[in-house]
Amino acid sequence: MLYLFITTLAMILMLQASLPSPAQIILVNLKVKIVKVERKASRLQVRVHEGGNSDVQYIEIDNNTRFSHRNRIISYDQAWISFRPGMIVRVKGGYTVALHVKAKTIYW
Repeated sequence: MLYLFITTLAMILMLQASLPSPAQIILVNLKVKIVKVERKASRLQVRVHEGGNSDVQYIEIDNNTRFSHRNRIISYDQAWISFRPGMIVRVKGGYTVALHVKAKTIYW
């Protein structure tokens, strides 16, 4: 009986671990400078603006990401046309398991 309980519990935990989690534990609000625009990969390579850290970070963008320019909402395609290396943007979102930032909102 105990063996059946432990086996069932292990199966439930394995099933639950394989399901994607929509929650992001660590939220970010960054001011970044775009280094490279990678539209095919749906991401931006950025560096933290005015920071001492020169490491490149990745901002992942999907269809749920919202974009705003001068307090005016713009479309997904308009945002990709606007992104240029050297541009400074604000990003709100959260870290993924791979320690990339998944953007919820990008504005400039």
